[in-house]
Amino acid sequence: MKTGLAETGSTVLTEVQTVHEVPPISTPGAGAQAVRSAALRFRLGTQADFAACASLLPPGFQASMPVRQRLLELWGQLLVGETRTFSIIEDLERPHPASIEGFGLSVFVTDRFVDEFCASPRPYLPALFYERMLAGDGVVLTPQQLADANATTGINILVLHFGLRDHDLSNPRTAQILGAGSAAFYFFHAGYRVRTMINEVYGAGPAAYMTAGGFRLIADFQKLSPSSFAGVPPAHFPYFFMLRREWVEPAAVNPLTQIFVAPAPRIGFSATERRVLERALLNEADGSIARSLGISADAVKKTWRNIHDRVGRNAPYVLPQSHPSSTGSRGQEKRRHLLDYLRSHMEEIRPTRP
Repeated sequence: MKTGLAETGSTVLTEVQTVHEVPPISTPGAGAQAVRSAALRFRLGTQADFAACASLLPPGFQASMPVRQRLLELWGQLLVGETRTFSIIEDLERPHPASIEGFGLSVFVTDRFVDEFCASPRPYLPALFYERMLAGDGVVLTPQQLADANATTGINILVLHFGLRDHDLSNPRTAQILGAGSAAFYFFHAGYRVRTMINEVYGAGPAAYMTAGGFRLIADFQKLSPSSFAGVPPAHFPYFFMLRREWVEPAAVNPLTQIFVAPAPRIGFSATERRVLERALLNEADGSIARSLGISADAVKKTWRNIHDRVGRNAPYVLPQSHPSSTGSRGQEKRRHLLDYLRSHMEEIRPTRP
């Protein structure tokens, strides 16, 4: 069972092993906190982040040699489409890639994959998913399947990884990163019509963290088969968790309610418009959006005009009704009002049927 990424000496490890060599940030002086507040933000991940993220995988992650050797390639395949979320938690006071303190990678998978696995859970779910990808099995939703499922029965989210620089959940700095990670998870998943979430974590601490967050423990694999985990450190024991829509009840200040109960969109943005809006909600400037999407600055401007025209037709109440102030343009005022609206209506930037 000892097949973790860090034990392989593979090209993945070779590429990322220096990322951990970052001095701790502490506040000098008697009586000061051991760790000062980190300047954290979350953003969309890119291929340039892959190597650093691979170094943050939890030690309990297990995978075959073919998966380990092609892990970054598999991530690249997932990054191309809309059927995944890839978020980065970074410290603005540090240079890239040492700035990356955590990352999350989720994929939208087929009903068949989830139903088959939940009927007979096995340890090391992420590795099993990657094996299916390598075999050419269509376990990830296509963009059309995602739009159809999001408009009807709902989607299934497989949380492949939530990697941390420090996996000690009692570390105050890690607690800050977990808080930023929760905000990122909500941003990238709110607005979808979610049917099921499944996730595997390693060790009793992360398992307790998942339970406290409302997820149900479905399988403690070490208890089910102690002999299979002889010699495996307890901190690496895998635990399988699941959460279904029907298990989530409305509750005060419960982000899960917002994720599992999403209204239908009213405006009907195109795929390009949704991509521009998502990045604008992350405070990316138009030039950065153009570079990220591989389009021209003029194309971004045209997309904004189309967005405002569409909102004017389908949801005119979202746009300002007064004249623009002397300090800003009409277009910027429209953008500000629209983004304020979308922050509480994330369903508008999620794929769905026309």
